Amino acid sequence: MRFITGSFCTLLLAFYALVYAVSVSAEKPENDVGRPIWAKNATALDLTCQPHSRAIRSPDRLSSVIVTCELKAGEPTYRLRVITADHHEHELPMTEGSNELLWAPDSRAFFVNGGLGASSGFFVDVFQIDAAERVMKRTITRPAQMDMVKSFPPCKAWNGDEQDCLRTARHPEYNMSALAWTEDSSAIYVIGEVPCSSWYGGIMCQVLGYELAISDGHVVKRLSARQAKQQWGSFAAWDIRIPDPPKYGPAHVTW
Repeated sequence: MRFITGSFCTLLLAFYALVYAVSVSAEKPENDVGRPIWAKNATALDLTCQPHSRAIRSPDRLSSVIVTCELKAGEPTYRLRVITADHHEHELPMTEGSNELLWAPDSRAFFVNGGLGASSGFFVDVFQIDAAERVMKRTITRPAQMDMVKSFPPCKAWNGDEQDCLRTARHPEYNMSALAWTEDSSAIYVIGEVPCSSWYGGIMCQVLGYELAISDGHVVKRLSARQAKQQWGSFAAWDIRIPDPPKYGPAHVTW
């Protein structure tokens, strides 16, 4: 009788353990998707390459974006599948390093933030849905890039690189990360940053804020680092840093 009782208890404990394991696995998300890095209200893209990627729906719930993944020789190739209000599907290339997505309030556009490195190569792509329900991918940060060159002249930076600064002045690759949309969906708030690399000498880590029109990228408003932190800090997924003043000098180092 003791043996029967002991066996029954063992079976009962095993049953409860199985029920607990099932309940825990049911609570675990199907896809391990991280948190946004730049825009606090953005949704992290599902880069797990699992069959059922999570749809990121527009505010009006009529359109959605899904990350598709194709493995070639073990390497994933990602694309964005945009399903518009008319139920048409549009496949668009996704820039390498894309990380998070945020829809505009009017559900007619969204931006994607990304980065190619830990401290440089940050970018933002804008996707617009036109009246014919076509989806267009655009990069609108060029005006902000050139404004940062004027604001922080790379060839006047203390301890900079004489040859590299000329290339930077012509083709700047400063970090650009979007934080949010304006209420009327006509522009985005962007943080521009000179990468925190010694290659940039005395202007490294400098920050400016930009309100950029999505029509052509022109600068609607420009903010200092302190102003951007005060006005847009609540939209950021990180604590916007106010850098030390830039350092300029006549002598440059050629590495």
